Amino acid sequence: MLRRFSPLVLVLVAASCGGAPPPKAPDTAVVDPSIGDVAVANGGLEGLGSAPGSTYASGGLRADLVDKASPVKLDGVLDEWPARTLASTVIKGSGDKLTFSVAVQYDDARIYVGAEVADESFFRTAHFGEGEDHASLTIAFPQLSQAGSLSAYEIGLFAGKPGETAGQVRFVGSRHGEIPGAKIVEAPAGKGYTFEASIPWSTFPEARTLRVGLRGAARYYDSDGSGKARNIVATGQGDGASASSAAGLPALLTEPEESMLEGLLNPKNLSKTAPKVDIFADVVGDAMKERISVYDHFFTICGPGYRGGKEFFYRDLGADLVRLEARELTGRGKADLIVRRRFSDEVVKREWFEVWSLLGGDEPVTTFAHEIAIVKGPYHVDNTVHVAGKDIEVGYEPATGWDATSYKEPTASDVEPILLPWGTVRMQSFHYDGSRYKKAKEIAQAGVAPAPPPGEPKPPALPRDVPTPPQHAGGDLSSQLFDQYKRDHTVPSDAKPRFDLQVNVEGDGRAERVVLVGRDIVVFGPGFLGGTQYAFVTLQQFADAADIHELVARDLTGDGAADLVVRGVRHPAGTGHPIDVEGTFIYQVKGGSITRVFAIETAREQAGKRVQGMVQFIPNKDGHGFDIDVRPGRATGWTQKTFPWSQEQPGSGAIEPLLLPWGGIPSVRYSWNGTTFAKS
Repeated sequence: MLRRFSPLVLVLVAASCGGAPPPKAPDTAVVDPSIGDVAVANGGLEGLGSAPGSTYASGGLRADLVDKASPVKLDGVLDEWPARTLASTVIKGSGDKLTFSVAVQYDDARIYVGAEVADESFFRTAHFGEGEDHASLTIAFPQLSQAGSLSAYEIGLFAGKPGETAGQVRFVGSRHGEIPGAKIVEAPAGKGYTFEASIPWSTFPEARTLRVGLRGAARYYDSDGSGKARNIVATGQGDGASASSAAGLPALLTEPEESMLEGLLNPKNLSKTAPKVDIFADVVGDAMKERISVYDHFFTICGPGYRGGKEFFYRDLGADLVRLEARELTGRGKADLIVRRRFSDEVVKREWFEVWSLLGGDEPVTTFAHEIAIVKGPYHVDNTVHVAGKDIEVGYEPATGWDATSYKEPTASDVEPILLPWGTVRMQSFHYDGSRYKKAKEIAQAGVAPAPPPGEPKPPALPRDVPTPPQHAGGDLSSQLFDQYKRDHTVPSDAKPRFDLQVNVEGDGRAERVVLVGRDIVVFGPGFLGGTQYAFVTLQQFADAADIHELVARDLTGDGAADLVVRGVRHPAGTGHPIDVEGTFIYQVKGGSITRVFAIETAREQAGKRVQGMVQFIPNKDGHGFDIDVRPGRATGWTQKTFPWSQEQPGSGAIEPLLLPWGGIPSVRYSWNGTTFAKS
């Protein structure tokens, strides 16, 4: 196993939205709908990702998701509204004696605007013209067909004049007309008035599938009484008059984007860093598009229908991003993600080509991974990849600098290793079988055996008439061991593993086969226990096999062999509503046994209320393995007063506790001590 190139394990997420200032949204990146060749030649390790957008900037509006328990009443009174944003940008005039503050909320069907106006005069006619006193909300949607383009709308919010006219919500600027289904209600307040307005999402064609990556600003136009605005104040620069002015609008961050700002970008000092990639694609759940972005080396997903539209996901790529694309490959009606990553040390660069898919869950799993480039100074060897939906074909390019006698680089075991011009395989093809891309065809070639090191004799040539070894019924020895396990445990002979990994977990460096059948992890292989026995462990902490959500292999302990990471949900007995407790469990294979070396609770949910923790694997000080960093995350529906359990202390039980936002423990780090991951 190439330890220094092992990717980091995914991180559990969620953060409180709070009142963090929303940043400026990045530009839209084009999602290439075509399927074609992806060639890496001449050491081609340069970035090919989508064009970066603007950075997250402070100021401007944010859009809060309406609490279903406290719907907007639309009575013109703002008692139940969140804090409002003051329109402090003067667009025209001086803004003296004019105060305008505004907030935005939304639900599945509508956008809501609540505002307070303090103005010495109020000019309104029955015509609702743009020269009258009124507010507006400009909202811009990314255009997916052209990178950086926006489609902007300015919505006029005309409060009524009590006893004379009713209010109206209508397009202003280049578009005209009252908006069907929209409504505005005003109420007197001090020296001015307050109002609430609702605008159907259906007003905007783009909103049918896209409600992230928005930009927006609110304005108030103070008329001089002659049909002209003498003062205009706004929550930010930019308007919808043209594509260039719309591009100047600040971000209008929705709830999951606010969570990402506060939970990831601010703590990592990335709020002013432009994303390397920012794309919009339907990768999971409903038909709404998710926003997939990469900031520095953090891969993120959020969206209106993703994780309830409140949370986000992030993963440390553990490498440099070369390219990220969203394409429908696996025939599921959802986009998959093509990811190219570059792993580097001081001398060698290696590139992987991967397909990540969200299969029945909200976290991407790797359905295909192949090493496609190795570069060492002027020397390099490269593979080509042709993607055609459910089929992937890999071949090789002529090498530069290296040949069979000079190439000494180790072979990857984390992924399918690179094809070499002097190797025994000329081409491989893989087909998606419903859960992963499985090798379907391999074209062999003669290959060139590397020369032995100086001073060592060459191995004798085999005679031409060496017979083919006999094949035993039941297939190879590893398959026979798997069949034996099924017979020993009365598992149906046609049972298929839910997870099936080929990775070195112990022994002579050859890959073992690690499968999950029901609740059993089974390990066997030619270099494991002499190639004649299997080992297994039953994951008794899970009540049902369906509660086990993921099994992945990573070298966390730094011994050169992979450890097994299991994620799933337990259902401990409790009072009232059932409890769902999510956890991560780490197993090490040693001496032919599978032993649990770490366990931690990562989330707890009951009756729609949830506390989500943050757990990540970070390189340890000596660079050989990882520490486990644990921090409090976000609570939804619970507060410190209503949460029915107390904060447990780390190191006090068999399963490390979830850190609560109010628990008083800012972070805990666990380090490998030779036998377990212990609090350090």
